[in-house]
Amino acid sequence: MKTNYLVVPHLLLACLLSLPLAGYAANDIDPESAQAIEKILGEVNSPDKPALAIVALRNGKPIYEKAFGSADLEHKIPATVDTKFQVDKLAWEFVAIATLMLEEQGKIQLDEDVRKYLPDMPDFGEKLTVRHLLSSTDGLHGYKVLKALAGWESREPAQHKTILQFISSQKALNFKPGKAYSPGGDTRFVVLAKIVEAVSGQAFDVYCRDRIFAPLGMSNTLFVYDDGVPLLNTAIPYRLGENGTYKKDYGSGNVAGPTNLYTSVRDMGIWRAHVSSRAPGIQSLVEKLESPIRLDGGAVVKDISSVSIYGQQHVGQERGIPKVYQVGTSGGYASSIFRFPGQDFTVVTLSSGLAYSGGYGMRLATVLLKDHFPQPSNIDYGKIASVKLTAGQMQKYAGDYWNPVRAFSAKVYVKDGALHFSRTEGAEGREMLPLGGAVFQVKVEGDDTFIIKFVETKSGLDLQYTMDGSDPIVYESYKPTPYTKNELAQFAGTFYSEELNSSFVLDAGPGGLTADNIRVGTVKFKPTNPDMFAGDKRFMAGIKFIRGKNRAITGFQVAVDEVRNLVFRKLRGSY
Repeated sequence: MKTNYLVVPHLLLACLLSLPLAGYAANDIDPESAQAIEKILGEVNSPDKPALAIVALRNGKPIYEKAFGSADLEHKIPATVDTKFQVDKLAWEFVAIATLMLEEQGKIQLDEDVRKYLPDMPDFGEKLTVRHLLSSTDGLHGYKVLKALAGWESREPAQHKTILQFISSQKALNFKPGKAYSPGGDTRFVVLAKIVEAVSGQAFDVYCRDRIFAPLGMSNTLFVYDDGVPLLNTAIPYRLGENGTYKKDYGSGNVAGPTNLYTSVRDMGIWRAHVSSRAPGIQSLVEKLESPIRLDGGAVVKDISSVSIYGQQHVGQERGIPKVYQVGTSGGYASSIFRFPGQDFTVVTLSSGLAYSGGYGMRLATVLLKDHFPQPSNIDYGKIASVKLTAGQMQKYAGDYWNPVRAFSAKVYVKDGALHFSRTEGAEGREMLPLGGAVFQVKVEGDDTFIIKFVETKSGLDLQYTMDGSDPIVYESYKPTPYTKNELAQFAGTFYSEELNSSFVLDAGPGGLTADNIRVGTVKFKPTNPDMFAGDKRFMAGIKFIRGKNRAITGFQVAVDEVRNLVFRKLRGSY
């Protein structure tokens, strides 16, 4: 049997623990850069601000490590580099690592059916493998959408067990495993953690503690399986209110278990230093973590966001150099990691009072990597060759667009003699620079290249949206179906899901079609294509009605990325 792959050589660990708790490593940051960094982070350097902690590493060694603000605003308890934060999606890397460690030991086979390890998993009629789970190509319903549809707000320690009950009730997969990529949903990580438990004989949190965190000296890192147990030295999450005051914000409650990780920037620095060291015993594991995820046919997945490597991080570009990153939010917590492999540079930022913490991390990286970026921080659109379009040519592309798989909407419209693109209802759009041949570049701040291409199809006009060479997100053009109040009445009634034991009452009132559930509130809909509606809540962002004999409505199907085929049947006699 192979030994523990993550045991740190004593010399490396000693060096890591000998670094100062905060500030700069000697001689690694020049005075000019140090001054620029202090100016950037001075924005959060106040006891009246929620906590923010940041660590930067170069060549596997922390060169900047510091905390700002208060972990507890009420008592003005200062944050330190050992303060714990909930890190949301940054937890995914450790679920993958735990799985791949057991794979390296020969205890897990990535292309084996998950039912070999979890015999109680439903047989969906398709082979669902461990690799599919790691690749986000599994087709399992996303539990967060299911949770919202069911009105489930349990905060009990066994929440992750309830998620497995959701899976057991699932009638069919979203798609054939390995044939599509679905970035949404954390269900796969709950299943992977259960596989780790079944194979190792240990609870997942205990396995990670004993095999990863404790050997590395990550004393402030743990998966929390019982939200009722208070955590010491933990930042309270806040959200800035409309009146300018901070209020506690724990979100809708973390799902206790393998996606509920608390850690500190000191511990994240220790972890990233170890991974960067490529020490004996971890080399092959790191290579697997950095491998791109693929569909079963071999095509590399290049999604705009979420994950694109087995380490559950995304690969992109920053001003002309490769960047690997992941960001997460949970209530008032915000976390981010940016890695620049070519420069062996990493920055991790954790916060308890921001909607997005990555801005500070990227600004720090920009200072410390100022001589490495071949491209400017902002695209100069004046230097890009463009073509002139007539009013008629612009009007050809204007209209409403809809992605029926992910339930994304978009709008293209003419303003001030130019086309504009918006992905959010009512939001100000971005100008589109015409490049010729029905191709446009969206003008945005920063260095990201957003390209829109229009493609004529048999059913109309498609809008293909890409970022920095990613796989396109395809939006279909549509003209909103006009329904009178009487016509909307055909969609009214009580609809029930056997899988979730949950129902919604649909009503065609003066304000249009709505869906009500006493536990989740009201969803308002607007029509898109015939029998299809877009909702104003993410868990019902899209629904498609089902017709039976005489074209009578018999139910509706939820149409969002995380849950693509869940059906609510219309109860007989409802209206």
